Amino acid sequence: MIMKRVFFVFSAVLLLIFFFSCKNEPAVQFPEEPEPETTTLEDTITSKDQMAFFTFQNVLLGDGVPLTIELAIRWKITDAEQVLTQFNTVYDFQRIVLRPRAKELVSQVFNEFNSVDSVFSSQRQEFIGQVKERFYEHLGEDGIFIKEVICSHIHFPKTYTDAMEQAGLQRQELERINQEKLIAIAKAEAERSKAEANAKVEIAKAKAEDRVEKIKAETEKNRRQSMLESAETKKQIALKQTQSDAERKKLLAKVDLEKERDIKKLEIQHKRELVEVEVEKKKKMDIADFEVQMELAKVFQDNPIYASYLVNKELASKVQIAVLPNGSDPNVFGGLLQQTIPVGGKGK
Repeated sequence: MIMKRVFFVFSAVLLLIFFFSCKNEPAVQFPEEPEPETTTLEDTITSKDQMAFFTFQNVLLGDGVPLTIELAIRWKITDAEQVLTQFNTVYDFQRIVLRPRAKELVSQVFNEFNSVDSVFSSQRQEFIGQVKERFYEHLGEDGIFIKEVICSHIHFPKTYTDAMEQAGLQRQELERINQEKLIAIAKAEAERSKAEANAKVEIAKAKAEDRVEKIKAETEKNRRQSMLESAETKKQIALKQTQSDAERKKLLAKVDLEKERDIKKLEIQHKRELVEVEVEKKKKMDIADFEVQMELAKVFQDNPIYASYLVNKELASKVQIAVLPNGSDPNVFGGLLQQTIPVGGKGK
């Protein structure tokens, strides 16, 4: 902060010295422009573009600082007949109109810029652009066309340029000092950071070593505990295995017993089902026999002769020798039948 204040004070003093010295500083001497060769407008109607070179010395800016500017103007006659009525030569137009009007326009632009510092640095291009724009808009007239305006050089007072050079050197020195200060601060900060980092590393190493010892002790403790737990686990596994084998044998015996019971139940069930099948079969056979008897009875009822024939046939099959009497007693045959077939189905 102190260096900046010193620099600002020094710059202000230099500007004040420069401002007061510019008031009495002799004008910069530039060689007079050579008077162009006298040429009539009739000879230049079909000629190439015309060139005019102007040097305006000690033109004051808005803050009173004098500057000198060198300009080159390329222009062309577009209406010779109109210009011939006013000027005899090209030089007459440059001397009577172009130069005075250019100086007036330059003075107007210079007066609009209030700081020589801005023209010297940040606003120089804007300053030159304003000069060119004024020339393009107001320097020409009917029959005269301004084609190009070139600002070849701007001369600042020597006292100002010396002051700016000195200020630039001071600024560079200040920047160098500030840079060295920043470098020194950065180095100190780096050393401090390095010391803090080293301290942290040492602390971390100590903590790590202590942590390693604790980890080793804890690891050994865990290893022993693991061995004890492993032995206990093996013991429990053996006990569980023994209990499991005994339980498995009991379960196998129970399963075998239940299997035998199931087999017996299945055999009993099978026999019962066979009996039921035989009973059902006998019932069906009895029903079938009954139905056959009923059919025969119906047939006998409908065909008594056929029924008598079957009865006689059946009786004949039961008798080995049959003797028929010659008498007229009809009951003889019935008596024989009574002797052969028991009454009521008793005996044979």
